[in-house]
Amino acid sequence: MNINNIINKINALEIEKRSFINGEYVNSIDMNIINKVSPVDGRDLSGLSACNQGDVNIAVAAAKSSFESKIWCNQSPQEKKQVLYRLADLMLLHHEELALLDTLETGRAFKNYYNDSVPKAIEALRYFAECIDKYYDHAIPPRADAFASITREPLGVVALIMPWNDPMVVSMWKLAPALLMGNSTIVKPAEQSSFSILLVARLAKEAGIPDGVFNVVTGFGETAGKALALHLDISGIFFTGSSEVGKKILQYSGQSNMKKVGLECGGKSPFIVSEKCTDLPKTAKVLAKNMFYNQGQICSAPSRAIVANEIKDKFVELLIRELENYIPNDPFNIESEVGCVVSKEQQHKIQTYIELGIQSGAKKYSSSTAKNMHPNSSYVLPTIFVQENNHSILAQEEIFGPVLLVIGSNSIQESVSIANDSKYGLAASIWSNDSDEAYWVSRQLQAGIVHINSYGDDDNSVPFGGIKESGIGKDKSIYAFDEYSYLKTTWIHYEPINDN
Repeated sequence: MNINNIINKINALEIEKRSFINGEYVNSIDMNIINKVSPVDGRDLSGLSACNQGDVNIAVAAAKSSFESKIWCNQSPQEKKQVLYRLADLMLLHHEELALLDTLETGRAFKNYYNDSVPKAIEALRYFAECIDKYYDHAIPPRADAFASITREPLGVVALIMPWNDPMVVSMWKLAPALLMGNSTIVKPAEQSSFSILLVARLAKEAGIPDGVFNVVTGFGETAGKALALHLDISGIFFTGSSEVGKKILQYSGQSNMKKVGLECGGKSPFIVSEKCTDLPKTAKVLAKNMFYNQGQICSAPSRAIVANEIKDKFVELLIRELENYIPNDPFNIESEVGCVVSKEQQHKIQTYIELGIQSGAKKYSSSTAKNMHPNSSYVLPTIFVQENNHSILAQEEIFGPVLLVIGSNSIQESVSIANDSKYGLAASIWSNDSDEAYWVSRQLQAGIVHINSYGDDDNSVPFGGIKESGIGKDKSIYAFDEYSYLKTTWIHYEPINDN
């Protein structure tokens, strides 16, 4: 496959832009649409349905009806598993199309979607499907005349609000366990990246998911998303995105029916490099990859490097060399590792942070110019700042772009203090060849995920999620089933048989 083939295939795409409600594609009630362009080349992508309260009401009614009918909920774990396996197989058949759609909308490199993101989404779907009949409920030790079971029950109708930075993977992290627990679902994709999940909705019906069980409502977060979060017939809402919006969803839950909330939000993840780290080139390589490979648009990106002052200058030199490996290149080019940021608005936001960093006096290092980018494309050159102030905007705010801050530290204790001095707590890392030091630091770090001499390890069998303003609850792993269910205790009383 070459760039001409990719462009020809993208030009030939038949893109569905209507919402998917009760088993069919439908326009929004008022026919409003979202106007937008591709960050790759500025081509017009307008036409996505902009749903409002009325559309949400219709979707919720369909989901509620399907749940109350038990048409999906009462299917056996084995039956649900087979349906999701068929969906995974269909997604594999449409693997290339899904990657093309996500590239077109988000500007992330096609190579990354095709080789990494979409396969991971399919793998996650299969993982959860395989888990469902191996996930057991509980019982308490029986009494002489009573017995109690503890079962996980589906919440009912749940809304899943998705981010734009990795549409397929995060969708499967939430959708698969929600469906397998027997819920009926409404997915609200980010308005920047809706095309791929709309295709998956059709595939889900083909796989055997009943009408009304899997709905997709497109639109803006402040209208469609808010309507879902406030709806009284929705029992759970699960969101990935910014901490600011996550806080609003918590408020909406309290203002409505106290629906269950799961949040995977922002991060400012620390990457500690001890003076006892003996392989600085490898450490710099791992840091650069996890920071810059998607233009920094990763919630768990290690955007704060806290480095022992004894080795800081050398480490920064190694990081600067790595920048050239992450120069933005045409996302449609099959050889490109790094593409665009998601929009002109995001590009402007990131550039504003860079200007603030320059104005603050921080030392700035950046890569050379981008390669083969369209004049209308949106991208940001990978950038490193060296600054000693952990209370600066660069250190405290999530930039969500390819901007890395390096901060010096005089001791490992100070490194931990700097790392924890953040409102976020998603991921963290410690690099040290002293095992005692590494383990001690791992216990002190305030984060939902801690890496020792590594970063970005990814496996469906371990939970993903943070603490503090990085969120509530977990994606991935068998623990995710707990998010989409509630515990029910059932007491059974019986009269013992008297042998006399």
